[in-house]
Amino acid sequence: MASTEELLEAYTEWRARSNANPRLTKMLKGWDRVIHFTTTDTGQGYTMRVEGQQLSELAVGHEGQPDVVVTGTSEDFCDMYWGDLNPSEKYMSGEITLAGSQQDVMRIDAISMVAFLDI
Repeated sequence: MASTEELLEAYTEWRARSNANPRLTKMLKGWDRVIHFTTTDTGQGYTMRVEGQQLSELAVGHEGQPDVVVTGTSEDFCDMYWGDLNPSEKYMSGEITLAGSQQDVMRIDAISMVAFLDI
């Protein structure tokens, strides 16, 4: 089980790499969303916003009305942000779930290929 501090540290480094990736920022154009992450092992919630082609800091707690809800373990989220885990594999196995419109889920799938494999 990953602590909130570990998860925030991993996310902060991943966010910096992602926001510096021109290919990813191009994919985020016009896609401003509120994304809630919920950990199944700790029950902790987090909020990320996509605004102006940039990823926000990760807020502890669920803030605002989500466009997408991502659910998984704290370890999976940490490993995903550190780059030690391919989120597509966990999604395909059902260990990470996405809830949102079909368009948003497809967008996250495409973004994850760049955000987690290209940087």
